[in-house]
Amino acid sequence: MCCRGVGSFGTAMEQIKRFELDKVIREVVDHNKPFLGICLGLQLLFEGSDESKGVEGLGLLKGTIKRIPDKEGFKIPHIGWNSLELMNDGRLFHDLPQQPYVYFVHSYYLTADDESIVKARCKYNATIDASVEQGNIFACQFHPEKSSSIGLSILKNFANI
Repeated sequence: MCCRGVGSFGTAMEQIKRFELDKVIREVVDHNKPFLGICLGLQLLFEGSDESKGVEGLGLLKGTIKRIPDKEGFKIPHIGWNSLELMNDGRLFHDLPQQPYVYFVHSYYLTADDESIVKARCKYNATIDASVEQGNIFACQFHPEKSSSIGLSILKNFANI
C-alpha cells in the first residue's frame, strides 16, 4: 500500500479520518504488509507537524515535522534534485549507487527521534531525514515516482519486499 501527496498536513489528516483511511493504514501495518509513505505521506506517519499545530498525525513513527528555515539562497518550497546520504542499510536503496539524486517538492521536513530508522538524509538549509524504515513501514520525503531511473529502482525494491 502507498500513501503520497503534495498538500496540507491538516487537510490530509482530516480526509484520512473522514474516509476512515487511518483504520485501513493501521490494518495494513498491523498485518505486516509493506507500506510506503511518499512526501506528505511520510509526514503523516508521525505525531504532528508545525504546518498544522494541534492536528495529530497517524503516530506510527516518532519524530518532528518542522518547516524548512528561511535563509538567503534557499527557496521554499524546496523544489528540485538533491543527493542522498545513505545509511543504516535501507532496503529501498538496495543496489543503488552512493549519493543517488532524487527529486523533492516540500516545505516541511522530518527529524526522526530514532536514528536507526533513518535510511537516507540530505541537506537543504537543514539536515533532512529523507527516508525512514521501521519494520514494514517505509517512507520517503522525496518523490521516487519523479526521480528517473533511481526512483524506479527504489519503487522496484519496495515492490520486491
